[in-house]
Amino acid sequence: MDNNNDLIILDCPVCGEEMDFEILKEPPEAVVRCTECGHTMRITLKEPKIYTIKTIISYGTESHTGTIELMEGDICAVGDLLVAEVGDESYGVEVMSIEQNDARRAKLPAEKIDVLWTRLVDKVIIRASLNKGALTIPLYEQVPGDTVYTVDHITSIGGKQFRVTRIKLRKGNVIERKDKFAQAREIKRIYGERS
Repeated sequence: MDNNNDLIILDCPVCGEEMDFEILKEPPEAVVRCTECGHTMRITLKEPKIYTIKTIISYGTESHTGTIELMEGDICAVGDLLVAEVGDESYGVEVMSIEQNDARRAKLPAEKIDVLWTRLVDKVIIRASLNKGALTIPLYEQVPGDTVYTVDHITSIGGKQFRVTRIKLRKGNVIERKDKFAQAREIKRIYGERS
């Protein structure tokens, strides 16, 4: 079986919550399977729109304006840990307030957000997809933004140890060469496997 299928996050009607789904048949008429319970369903997938949201980043008495990219449908909430871009630099930030039409909100989908008010933190949420045979396990952990992950090295995320097979960066490229590495704040998702 091919374990290199892409994963997307969808609401699973069986699990009753958002789960990682493996794409068995490519969009637009996609067939997907929940990596947790195995429920398979047919859905029409369109490329999600990416929103670049104006972001105010505060640290101490200073503040800078940057951007955060969120996908259409992503729900952003106060307290979320995200990565903001200011020029070529990336920073781990915590969402303090969400602005829509000059009003403050606690939670909104990406497409309705005008401005994100954030504060600099040195921690980010690292996401990983761990393949174990035909099973893919989604893992999450809060780590310092400068934590380094290296391709083909053993690491641990969410209490599970595995070998890193590839790293997808926020800039869109994927690193797969042995001993190539990236810092947590640069990483969109880590892929790994356990034998």
